[in-house]
Amino acid sequence: MSQSHPGDFESMTHDPRDPNPWLALYLDQSTPIDEKVKKAWLRESSSWSRQFILPVVRPFARGAIVLLQLIKTVIPNAFTSSWALHRLLAWALHTFVRPDANWLILRHFHMGSEILDFIARNVPGTNVPLRPLRPANLDQLRDHLFLQHDLNLFNFVINLNRELRAQQREIKPPPALDTQGISEGQFGIEAMLGRWHNFVDLQTAIELFTPVYQLFLTDNDF
Repeated sequence: MSQSHPGDFESMTHDPRDPNPWLALYLDQSTPIDEKVKKAWLRESSSWSRQFILPVVRPFARGAIVLLQLIKTVIPNAFTSSWALHRLLAWALHTFVRPDANWLILRHFHMGSEILDFIARNVPGTNVPLRPLRPANLDQLRDHLFLQHDLNLFNFVINLNRELRAQQREIKPPPALDTQGISEGQFGIEAMLGRWHNFVDLQTAIELFTPVYQLFLTDNDF
């Protein structure tokens, strides 16, 4: 899957002797997915960064995780700082990561918040506190959003299931689904300009950020 494309799938030519795998994925309709999301994901997956940089970065990132784990067995919380982590991540995303990847990351926070809201709305008889995250731009990630996103997920599962256990019942389909919290993908995310140094794809960024997470978070948070 080494072929590249200009990102304009509608006008992409098809050579039966050398079919473009990204065009095949774009045209395939077997899995329902938002068109804008699909295009962004395919542009990320087929980028030269993912093809050439990711294979080089991945073993070093994995090795860094092992090294940091050894260091943190001796000094477990020496570098712990959510403040430093989130400012570093926001700067790195703004400086090096592709606009499509940044948009997908911001959209992920909105989607996670709406999924939790949808579940909470459709389990009657429970009152689970929510803390929705709806960043409009990368600067808003500095407010501990990456860590808070994970905390939201764990806290939601714990709080919801504690209530259900206390009531001795399970989740069952409601008489009618409440979809008022679903915004149909219109999240109000600000447009992001791509400059020459915004070249890192989403998967490569995740590989690079993982040891950074490990460095600045406690083992439990990581």
